[in-house]
Amino acid sequence: MSVTTKLGSLAAGFCSAIAIASSAGAADYTMKIAHVSATTQPLSTCAEVMKSYVERYSGGRIEVQHYPAGQLGTFRENVEAVQLGTLEMTLTSGGGIANFFGPIQAFDIPYLFADDQVMDKVMADRELTERLRADVLEATGSVRLMGMTGGVGWRDFFANVPVKTAADLEGVKMRTVESPVAMEFASALGMNPTPVPWPELYTSLATGVVNGTKNALSDVVDTSLNDYVKYAVADHHTHNLIFWWMSDPWLKSLPEDLQVVVADGFHELGKTCNGLPGALYLEKYEKFVESGGEVHIPTEEEKATFLPGQQPVIDWFVDKYGSEYYDLVQAAVTRAEDEIAAERGSFVGN
Repeated sequence: MSVTTKLGSLAAGFCSAIAIASSAGAADYTMKIAHVSATTQPLSTCAEVMKSYVERYSGGRIEVQHYPAGQLGTFRENVEAVQLGTLEMTLTSGGGIANFFGPIQAFDIPYLFADDQVMDKVMADRELTERLRADVLEATGSVRLMGMTGGVGWRDFFANVPVKTAADLEGVKMRTVESPVAMEFASALGMNPTPVPWPELYTSLATGVVNGTKNALSDVVDTSLNDYVKYAVADHHTHNLIFWWMSDPWLKSLPEDLQVVVADGFHELGKTCNGLPGALYLEKYEKFVESGGEVHIPTEEEKATFLPGQQPVIDWFVDKYGSEYYDLVQAAVTRAEDEIAAERGSFVGN
């Protein structure tokens, strides 16, 4: 064989290798995950965990593109994109999808959940999850609930003035999500509720559009909101519960084996979301204090000043949507509390 022939054979083989490699690297499906959380926040890490899992265990057949920090829009815009089929997955708070399915705001009624143990069990409550999934699918036609996870912990009030009781927040322009429940709650306690999209909150605090916000400590520290809000009261009015949404038609378009990979990938995401925020809390707290922030732990008497904000919200919700979803969430809370009591009973004294 001549040198020219050998070189030709080598070149042909090299091109074939490139073609095979390119073919192997080309994904059959694309899964875009978009959300408003910053890259420094746990929810972005959760999405990265799912991205890594799905790409590895699909053997590269699914390419996952991750767009954090509001790159593809607000809560509402991302849900609309999932509904239209131009986005495969997103996340919202309850308030973030309230315009599509109002009864979900039952999860945001203040002071329903006693502690983290109750929240963990409510998030995993199969009866509640399956009912919510069916109802949102019916309401939207294509938006599927993958599941609920923790986000960044409990929501508290932050302001640019010291806060110990509800009276300290009267008249404060309090940022809320675009949720009537959040706004009703703030109004009931004498605040001036002001909906502001998450990506615009830092600038809104800087310019005085709002001078307080109801968020988790991690939210505040991770996005440097503590440049403008230095005082917090840990009233723990609601948990920053996160709902993960997927395009139902897209999921069903996958072969069954890849549907399983996506479901398992979400399971890995959930494990991260439910464990990471708690592990990071001390670090966030120390950063807040080091920046000059103060977190007030209310006494029972001080926390009681916030509780009158609950009943007006319940009344508003029931008047608007009926009692069904409020009762569903309350029933899940009761199941959780009963399970916890039984678990404690089997441990204490044995």
